[in-house]
Amino acid sequence: MIKKIEKSLGTSFIVLILLNMATLYVTPVFANPTRIYVNPSSKIDPTLTPPKTFNISIIIENVSNFVGYEMQIYWERAVLNATSAVETPPGAWTAFKTGPGIQWNYNITHGRYYKGAMDASSPLRPVSGNFTVLTLTFQVMGIGSCPIKLIETVLSDPIGNPISHTAESGYFNNISPAKMYVNPPSIINPDLIPCQNFSVDIKVQNVVNLYIWEFKLYYKNDILNGTVVTEGPFLNNSGPTSFQIKQFTDSFNATHGIVWVACTLLAPPGASGNGTLATISFHVEGLGDTVLDLADTSLKDPWDIPIPHTVFDGYFNNVLKAHLFVDPPSIINPALLPPAYFNISIKIANITNLYAYEFKLGYNTVILNCLGAIIIPFDNETNFIVEIHVEDSIGLIRVNVTYYPPAHPLTTTEPKTLAVIFFQIAAVGSSVLDLHDTKLTDPSGTEIPHDVSDGYISILRHDVAVIDVVAYTDVIPFTNETYQGWPAYVNVTVENQGDIAETFTVKAYYDDHLIGTIIVNNLAPNGTALLTFSLNTADMPPCHFYTIKANATIIPYETDIADNKLVDGTIKIRLFADINADRVVNILDLVQDAASFGAKPGYPNWNPWADLQRDNIINIFDLVKCAREFGHSC
Repeated sequence: MIKKIEKSLGTSFIVLILLNMATLYVTPVFANPTRIYVNPSSKIDPTLTPPKTFNISIIIENVSNFVGYEMQIYWERAVLNATSAVETPPGAWTAFKTGPGIQWNYNITHGRYYKGAMDASSPLRPVSGNFTVLTLTFQVMGIGSCPIKLIETVLSDPIGNPISHTAESGYFNNISPAKMYVNPPSIINPDLIPCQNFSVDIKVQNVVNLYIWEFKLYYKNDILNGTVVTEGPFLNNSGPTSFQIKQFTDSFNATHGIVWVACTLLAPPGASGNGTLATISFHVEGLGDTVLDLADTSLKDPWDIPIPHTVFDGYFNNVLKAHLFVDPPSIINPALLPPAYFNISIKIANITNLYAYEFKLGYNTVILNCLGAIIIPFDNETNFIVEIHVEDSIGLIRVNVTYYPPAHPLTTTEPKTLAVIFFQIAAVGSSVLDLHDTKLTDPSGTEIPHDVSDGYISILRHDVAVIDVVAYTDVIPFTNETYQGWPAYVNVTVENQGDIAETFTVKAYYDDHLIGTIIVNNLAPNGTALLTFSLNTADMPPCHFYTIKANATIIPYETDIADNKLVDGTIKIRLFADINADRVVNILDLVQDAASFGAKPGYPNWNPWADLQRDNIINIFDLVKCAREFGHSC
């Protein structure tokens, strides 16, 4: 028997040790790591302006046999000032403190809190558990961002040995959201025919301490071809940079091209203010229009923390086409209750030689009463004929306006109001304001081609949210660790926080890698749905924690999109056969596997991490698998 095993393994001494030690009993110990951290980990709030105050706490978590600590906290004086500190001794300590406490002017740039505490009892009374040891009050001194650095932390056991732990700093930001945008925002020029060239800039505004930026710009490749992309001066003016063209192709897919670029400063500090990130040159290929779609944007500060920002696309059109539309395009206001009043406008833009127009507007008579309409003449003209018919019983308005000499036709690229229509709210609900049967003509009676856009009113909330994201495995129920290649799952809970049933799509990710997509159909108001995604761990490198997040698509007319995304969980991928989770498969893992030899679930020596065969019994197959991985590390 031993000879057969020697032949299959080629490591007979390991197998003999395993078989001889199979009767050992080793009790596995599973404990969360000790850490000391700032809580909350980030304070990002543009409303925290000078001289407002806020508090942070320092928490020591999962500590055992603990009798003393020491720590230092740093912050930038231009942004924050610590005004008071409340120290809370863990357990029943009689605290003995060292250090100078709060130093507002520790140096020219930073303030500091430096303290230590220990049990002053005799004999010492070590404590274990979770403890809030400090509450710091900060006063906001200026607008900006800065880390709240927690460094040089020491935790001591009763005999003066350091307790291994991690230290996690905090972050403060009260900067109003920056803006990233295409400039000029709109290029509407019939002279930019094929073979002409033009450029746009990608700019930032109101950014503070920018260190890294990245964006993608999509465009229709039958209208435009990208030719050149160059770095703008904004970051470069602050120091040397690394400018990367990640992808620049006119054939990203069958319909679109892409410009994908990124840039980072090579040394702090970051850049602040307004400026140009990049300039992109285009060659006109055809006639039509395209959105210059600015997507997947990222702005980060020197600490790799994202800078909140809004994004504005650009637009190109070298075929001027009239646009008749309802303004505002949507009215979504749960507070607009019966019998409130409101009005909408019918507007025209990008029109040449308009001399007559007609349209019909339909609406839902259950929720709206039409009170009437008025015409707004072109440029105060007085020579026109008006027909207005309101049929409120069927929800229809008909308007026909014809100008006659000496009135001048209307030519404009900017929106002009043709009519204003007045409504009363009759009941709760929603309605499309359906603009149809439209006709625009010039002085000769020739019809003018045009696009039409409807309106919409809702006094019902449209709001979906991701409220929970949890990663787990079946090694030990409801834990978030697994071996590479073993199954793992992500549960995403979504909620319809609106007033009508909604259908939407949910995507789950680990880091920036898509796990899967699930469509939620007709989720009832106030209803929740639990979605389970299967995570393939085979291609996930081990010895790493991966961040889990989920996104719900933004539904039409959604009132709150901030909660459509949630980052709320991690999953750790362990090296296969690393039973004790120390990042290497060695004799310690072989001993632990052997110590559970013969065990099944429910046995006192059962260790699910040792069941490498996943057949609910630890036997020679598991020992062989462990031995085969001997020496692997990460």
